[in-house]
Amino acid sequence: MKSWKILLLILFLTGCATAYQPMGGTGGFYHRMVSENAYIIGFSGNAFTDSQKANDFAKLRAAEIGSKLGFTHFVIAGTLDKSRTEIINSGSTTTTSGNVSSFGNTAYFSGTSTTTDNSMPVYKPGVEIGVLYSDGLPEGRHLEIFHIETFMAEIKNKYNLKF
Repeated sequence: MKSWKILLLILFLTGCATAYQPMGGTGGFYHRMVSENAYIIGFSGNAFTDSQKANDFAKLRAAEIGSKLGFTHFVIAGTLDKSRTEIINSGSTTTTSGNVSSFGNTAYFSGTSTTTDNSMPVYKPGVEIGVLYSDGLPEGRHLEIFHIETFMAEIKNKYNLKF
């Protein structure tokens, strides 16, 4: 029962999955330019964000940057898993049990106390991608080629994003 209370408290304090937003206290996206048509883009989520969403949001940020720069397509040149597991310590619980006996006006207690640590691992997904942009279909062989406007529409629809 106590672990459910702790889980609910964590849920209340952290809200839900990391929103599509610039990097902040609960995660978000970030980027840096490598060259005119190459960027490193990342997304870090909180404990309520799944890995697929983190990947999709990194690619969505890639599409937005490409659109602002006037490109039509992008490819993923490389991916780095930036996920991590953190230990969340929510205190400890002490349970005491025993027997009480009395003799005259005096009571005696004999018992034991057990203290349990309430630490738990929390997985936080993260990804960093290397992106190459092109105007038109890119040259060379690529596993996936993303059309910027189509991809943005698909991801915004998938996650019901309104911007």
